[in-house]
Amino acid sequence: MKLSRSRLAILALLCGTSLTQADILILKNGNKVEGTILQESPTAVRMKYRLTPKIWDEKDFPMTDIQQVVKQTPEEVEVIELRKLLPTPDLMTADKYEQTIQDRLRPFVNKYKGTKEATEVEAIIATYQEEKAKVSNGQAKLEGKWLSAAEAKASEYDIGAFKLLVSLRAKIADQKWNEALREFDKFYNVRTGYPASIYYVEAIREIMVVIEKYDALIAKMVSDQPQALQARNDGLKKLVDPDLSRTKAAIAREQDSWKATYDAERRAAVRWLVPYKYDLRSLQDCQRVVAAERTRLAAYDLEVLRQQNESLGAAIRAIASYNPADAEAAIDRAMKIPGGNPREFNAVLNDVRMRYAAMRGEMAKRQMSGIPTTSGSTAIGGTASAGVDDRVARILAEANGTAPPPAPGTMPAASGTAPAPAPVAPAPVAQYAPGAPGAAPVAPGVNPALAQQRPMVAPQPMPAQPIAPVAAYVPPPEESSFQTYIIVGMGALLVLLGVMLFQQKKKQQD
Repeated sequence: MKLSRSRLAILALLCGTSLTQADILILKNGNKVEGTILQESPTAVRMKYRLTPKIWDEKDFPMTDIQQVVKQTPEEVEVIELRKLLPTPDLMTADKYEQTIQDRLRPFVNKYKGTKEATEVEAIIATYQEEKAKVSNGQAKLEGKWLSAAEAKASEYDIGAFKLLVSLRAKIADQKWNEALREFDKFYNVRTGYPASIYYVEAIREIMVVIEKYDALIAKMVSDQPQALQARNDGLKKLVDPDLSRTKAAIAREQDSWKATYDAERRAAVRWLVPYKYDLRSLQDCQRVVAAERTRLAAYDLEVLRQQNESLGAAIRAIASYNPADAEAAIDRAMKIPGGNPREFNAVLNDVRMRYAAMRGEMAKRQMSGIPTTSGSTAIGGTASAGVDDRVARILAEANGTAPPPAPGTMPAASGTAPAPAPVAPAPVAQYAPGAPGAAPVAPGVNPALAQQRPMVAPQPMPAQPIAPVAAYVPPPEESSFQTYIIVGMGALLVLLGVMLFQQKKKQQD
């Protein structure tokens, strides 16, 4: 006997069951249908299910098409989403761990106490609490691997690059091509970006796909622009007031708003401007920028860039760990990798050298202050070997322009006084000059063999401005007797004049 929907709902309410629990029909063709079973009979199962994410439908499924009927309780349904919380995402903060526990996990346990699903969720809570403690102690989870507090501190550059890559991927997933391209532009700024990170290589690979999709979209908009503009104009001709006036006003507001934003961003030198589908010039300008970016990215040798950035990234981590020996070795490895983009490499290399010089300066300051500085696993502050002070002082002098740079191709060694072959502290950024006539000068610290493959023209050095020495105090020479007589005479004359004026004033009063 078939039951009406109203009777079925009342019966479910009296029995304490929920029509929202998820049931699953596994069909013989391999498909799965999730929803709520409304009625079962020997010949069919009637189910309420989602036809689309927002539309529900009801349907009778013949038993001959059904392989298995799986009925789930509410806790079995809800725990499915909670299981997705493991493994935890990378770089979660302690606050995010606690928020997830209090907002999602703990309410489930309180709601379904005593069930096996509640026990399962208790285990998830224990994992979250354990990881939260790690994060609170300075550790970090990067690509599924836990870094110690020291490793996390040294890897701040890579962590920043990874966060930017995650943000880029989120915009790509949402198909926000223009925003994704703007996010990518943040990578290769030497001062504020992460061009020495291996995640920059990953970003290039992923943004090249975006470039192709965005180019196809803009090309279609350029092709459709005349028809779209004509269709809008034709639509206006069919309107009469007051609808015509309101529509024209709305169009004007839309155009003015876009134009104001477009012009402001263009003045601010924003590269990826948002075009207007009715403005052909903005679409064509965008098309040209896309084409230029595709050409630029196609010139990359990503395998060479990956090798270079692995070494430069290792150098940055060693610098952050106050490990000059490893930093020097990593810089040297990067310089020996042939190929790549010489101009970009030189700019990034110079930034790493500046970081190196700053690290040595900090080590010198700490040493002079008696503060221990950890270099790898060796404490060098206060117990440094002979020659460390002179080497650091020389690096600082070179950075300030008060001392001549060391010979090209050498760098102060990590210990002792003997120089080790490697690049040295900051050298001026050499600019790539393809086809420059003659032999370009080699910047200090640049591998001569590498310089032959990468012609460079060094900029004119800034004039050094050394600090003027403080002159010793020299007392003034003793005054001669003649000068003494003159001073005494002038003093007596002034006294005499004062007496005469006083007497004259007294007579006038009398």
